[in-house]
Amino acid sequence: MVIFLVLVTFLSAGIYRMWFYQAPRDNSLFYMDNGFINYSGEDIELIHGIDVSSHQGEIDWQRVANTPVEFAMIRAGYRGGIEGLQHQDEYFDQNMQQAAANGIKTGVYFYSSAITMEELEQDAQLVLDMVSGYQIDYPIAFDMEIYDEVNGRINSLTMEEKTSFALRFCEIMEENGYQSMIYGNLDWLYSHLNFEEIQDKEIWYAAYLSIPQMNDEFRMWQYTNTGQIDGISTNVDMNVWLERAK
Repeated sequence: MVIFLVLVTFLSAGIYRMWFYQAPRDNSLFYMDNGFINYSGEDIELIHGIDVSSHQGEIDWQRVANTPVEFAMIRAGYRGGIEGLQHQDEYFDQNMQQAAANGIKTGVYFYSSAITMEELEQDAQLVLDMVSGYQIDYPIAFDMEIYDEVNGRINSLTMEEKTSFALRFCEIMEENGYQSMIYGNLDWLYSHLNFEEIQDKEIWYAAYLSIPQMNDEFRMWQYTNTGQIDGISTNVDMNVWLERAK
């Protein structure tokens, strides 16, 4: 009887998955057109965006607003990858204010090199302090990646520690009413983090390709770091936000 029930449950789950499971998307339908990623299928709608920091210097947001760009992920700051000190991005307030003034919706990201939970929570609190008073339409993203393969302060962290830091950052953002997101390339998401533990979070996938290689769900894709956008004098990271077509 027990074996029968297990078999029925297994078969039912398989039938449910066969009929109701919705694949994330058809990766082969992405294509590049005039510097922007597009998608030829009817199941996904794309929203074009950029991510910026002090590296871009002064941005003419009025000119940016006349391009296909509809949102910007703006760096709040970072914790130094070797010295471990917190830094606020010097252009954060200017970028947030000018983007909003020109009708461009905003999200935020922070690069953390935290090596203790205390440092991680300090980073999260800094972000909360900085975004207070701003309307945030897109997620607040957690960015942790190898800064220096020899001297980087996070190099000795375990997968469990890195995963717990990412999840705790997201938890703090969500507790304060914000959407959260985890940034990473395939190596980071699957080799440095426990993907099974983070897969329910919004994923910001980084891969400088015209066809994504990630088969699991991701919400945003950073597809190049050499984008050219009117109003920005440097190369800029280009992104698309994926929405299920209604």
